[in-house]
Amino acid sequence: MNYTELIATLSQKLQLPKTEVSQRVEDTVTVITSELLKNNAVSFGNLGTMEIKKRNERISVNPVSGKRMLIPPKLIVGFKVSSSLKDQLKEMKI
Repeated sequence: MNYTELIATLSQKLQLPKTEVSQRVEDTVTVITSELLKNNAVSFGNLGTMEIKKRNERISVNPVSGKRMLIPPKLIVGFKVSSSLKDQLKEMKI
């Protein structure tokens, strides 16, 4: 599902205009982003938790040239799936 499909689905489900739903989604993303930038975890009930994690520096090897490079540390957004969603996924048939 992409952004446009999400807006269309929410608009239909909530019976609101797409412009209003789009604005609410944008506001939600803004709040989540600002909380993550403050280094606060954001929890989504039965979905999971987003938080900022530090990835340590590491050495990488270019497979073509064999040259080793040092990749500096960086911050990433991590997502930990909730146990209830994990359980639901286990029950799904492939």
